[in-house]
Amino acid sequence: MSLNTPRLLLSCALLGAALLASGCGFQLRGTGVDNVDLNELDVTARNRYGQTYQQVLEALEIDGVRVTSNAPYQLQLLEESTGRRAVSYTSRATPAEYELTSDLTFQIADRQGRSLVGPETLNTRRTYVNDKDNIIGTTEEEELLRSEMRGDLTRQLLFRLSSLTESELSAREQTLDEQQTP
Repeated sequence: MSLNTPRLLLSCALLGAALLASGCGFQLRGTGVDNVDLNELDVTARNRYGQTYQQVLEALEIDGVRVTSNAPYQLQLLEESTGRRAVSYTSRATPAEYELTSDLTFQIADRQGRSLVGPETLNTRRTYVNDKDNIIGTTEEEELLRSEMRGDLTRQLLFRLSSLTESELSAREQTLDEQQTP
């Protein structure tokens, strides 16, 4: 019976911690993005076969946004860039750590191609240890980090889109129309 008592206490402690965490509004990372309020959106990118473009399309569809070329507003993924640089070195002057960077520049335009939002650039960074004795593992870690970074950029983009409404975009479009009319 003494072996079961610590397990029971541990189970109760874990259950209590879970209840406290859920009661204080704790959310897992990545689940706090509000829904995108836009009904329809056209999405374009230079690389329509790229993983970031595909993730953005999938995330918008999950959020209930209909992606169609007839939409009144166009989300343009203008440029995606990645980089890698050594941030520390070993005593033998070989890189000990690398920093990965990923940037995504986007804008939202109307049907006439006029920019309503942006261009804005989102970015993310990660650092990893370069294990010269485990090249395959290091390469796989870099690929995994790149995938996480694409997901992070997609979340940042959705967070930015969640702050926009069709009425706000329409008001910006009207402002541009008024500026063009003498």
